[in-house]
Amino acid sequence: MFVCQWHLDILYGKQADAVRVMREWGKEKFASSEFKRAKGTRLLAGMVGPSASHLVDEYWFETLADFELALAGMSAPQFRGHSDALAPFVVPGSQHWVVYRVLEPS
Repeated sequence: MFVCQWHLDILYGKQADAVRVMREWGKEKFASSEFKRAKGTRLLAGMVGPSASHLVDEYWFETLADFELALAGMSAPQFRGHSDALAPFVVPGSQHWVVYRVLEPS
């Protein structure tokens, strides 16, 4: 299992707007892309340590191949509007992916 996290920082005071766009984008991802392969998802906001302006869009995939297929589909036309709607709220250059391999307890 892999935990794939998209990290991004949001401009001050724009968290609610960004979360609204990300939730709508998430619905579209699960409806019409390979993100439907994800075994779970959650949206996190910083609380103690990370700033409240730091968001993490997290997905759990069985394989890296599933994650790569999901990412490849994000260039489809139906996602452009979501990307454009989110862009004004994101601190430029802050977005990046972090991928963890889940180690099961022994």
